[in-house]
Amino acid sequence: MNGNADITCRWAGCLVDGLAAAGLKRIVLSPGSRSTPLALAALRHPALTSHVVVDERAAAFFALGLAKAAAAPVGLVATSGSAVANWWPAVVEADMARVPLLLLSADRPPELHDCGANQTMDQLGLFGSHVRLFRQLPPAESETDWLAHLAARSIAASLGPLPGPVHLNVPLREPLVPVGDAAPTSRAQAPQRLTATLHADAASVDAVAKILASGPGAIVCGPDDLGDEFRAAVAALARRLGVPLFADVLSGLRLGPQAGAEVLAYPDQVARTAPAPAWLLRFGGMPVAKALADWLMRCRGRPQIVVASHPRPADPTGTASHLLQADPAALCDALAGPAAPPAWREEFQRLDRSADAAAAALCGDHPVFEGALLRGVLRALPEGTGVFLGNSLTVRSAEWFAGRGANALHVFGNRGVSGIDGNLSTAFGIAAARGRALAVVGDLAFLHDLNSLALARHGKLAVLLLDNGGGGIFDHLAQSALPEFEQAWLTPQSLDAAAAAQAFGLGYRCADRVDALVSAVLAALEAPDSGIVHVRIDRRHSRDSIRAFHSASMQGA
Repeated sequence: MNGNADITCRWAGCLVDGLAAAGLKRIVLSPGSRSTPLALAALRHPALTSHVVVDERAAAFFALGLAKAAAAPVGLVATSGSAVANWWPAVVEADMARVPLLLLSADRPPELHDCGANQTMDQLGLFGSHVRLFRQLPPAESETDWLAHLAARSIAASLGPLPGPVHLNVPLREPLVPVGDAAPTSRAQAPQRLTATLHADAASVDAVAKILASGPGAIVCGPDDLGDEFRAAVAALARRLGVPLFADVLSGLRLGPQAGAEVLAYPDQVARTAPAPAWLLRFGGMPVAKALADWLMRCRGRPQIVVASHPRPADPTGTASHLLQADPAALCDALAGPAAPPAWREEFQRLDRSADAAAAALCGDHPVFEGALLRGVLRALPEGTGVFLGNSLTVRSAEWFAGRGANALHVFGNRGVSGIDGNLSTAFGIAAARGRALAVVGDLAFLHDLNSLALARHGKLAVLLLDNGGGGIFDHLAQSALPEFEQAWLTPQSLDAAAAAQAFGLGYRCADRVDALVSAVLAALEAPDSGIVHVRIDRRHSRDSIRAFHSASMQGA
């Protein structure tokens, strides 16, 4: 059955125009036939920036990175069938990390379903509960006025109250290529989106303040980046109360001028021997560091107030005594209480200094390992640099060894479901939004997303490749004692990083000392094109150094 291509493309144009009017500024397209009307609408829209990415899985993670860096919704367009299914990992990450994405999946029209038509599958509700809104659209029709309102509702749903992905499934009939330009007859006027800060009511603020007055406590900030306003407000609150602030490296609190003495440089190490506080005030999700999470468990039974601006508070261990939905920065500004005795915070700072001495002793220039390198790189990066930390051992090494840094960095990670898939694609999206960025990934994450090196034309990314011969994180887990450890968990690979760089037209640098590697990273960030900085790490030396650090920190306590 053939329709009118001009009607189909005009209808798709009105949908895309409505999304642009509602605030969409970027859209990521993957080539395909069935999605032609949507792709043309995006490519021809004057207010949209379109990125064309061949691989749908890479495209989805690239869009995720764009949305993270811009703190705004990003659109995705793909053709029907398995192309859409390749979005799955990124959609799940966007759900759990609360990143707004607008998914526009092209589909066959109803008459081509359940009859053996090629490239056709059931796409209804494909992403299940991982999207905030799903709508199955009808085939194109001449009536288009309602599309602007649907677009506005879709963008609003992606932004809150719990940000995340929205899925619009769009059936399109052939012919798909218009005779004319098939532009929308008028630009949509979307309803203006109004936002308000979610202030905690006075009774809730008073209840929290009474808990804070019950004795000396501590503040814990997880891996969510809650923004500059929050960072300033929570650091000021910690100073007023005279309490330590345990900040995950991904929170950004440890990297910048707000990182005063109240912000612990080594929260995971301090938590291993820290005294139990009278209360805990928690923001920004569960910490990456296991020792800090274990400390929260040991403090079960004491007041633990978990604060989030959205209706999905992070309390997987069930240790929270109070859950409060409020704007974190506004709450910090509103809270007051008696300051703890100086000796309280000094005990935590003593443990922090002990961890710093242990880290400094191990992080010499040679031989290099993940902790020494991340410590050197994160302290040397220019102000405002965007940094993506890959999962597994990479982000943990930064957590353990980075300490504090004077330059404010924008630190990103995919901690929604913490996969090693799509790490490079996400980082390229961040680079495209910010102009340039640094990605630090392990060799398995690099190999997993190797085809994403083709994204270099969209943004300038320096990739620091930590090549430790496989899954080094498992050296620190119980699986390392199994006889099948190397075969099934370590999984060393044969990877020629220099050849990969050459294949994709990227620069390549290699070094084996911390100072030389830091210089190479800084040079790669200043280079006109994307490039790889490759370091080979002796896995056993890395394992022994990390274990020695944990042991020395405990002894120093």
